[in-house]
Amino acid sequence: MPRTLDFPINRCRPSEDIVPFSECRNNLSTYITRVRETRRPILITQNGRAASYLVDAELLDNLFDQMELTRDIEISRREFAEGKGIPHEEVMRNIDNLLESWKREEAIA
Repeated sequence: MPRTLDFPINRCRPSEDIVPFSECRNNLSTYITRVRETRRPILITQNGRAASYLVDAELLDNLFDQMELTRDIEISRREFAEGKGIPHEEVMRNIDNLLESWKREEAIA
């Protein structure tokens, strides 16, 4: 199951976090440390235009997890609206039946 974010998402500060590619390349270790410490992405420019972001790896993993969870929720909502949902009572009965089946299998083994 996707994880939720354990820490806030800090936005890039234009006055501090926009760096030309050549400067980032020449000081990459410093910028990686800064991203980890501040949890703010750095916008890397190339030829004066936005080209890429340097982002904390854990933050990006969590953002992908959050997007996956959001997508799954939206799919579930749509399917439920289309009548494809399973009533709670039926789900609980199925779980109870499955647990009883496992208990019987353990008793036999």
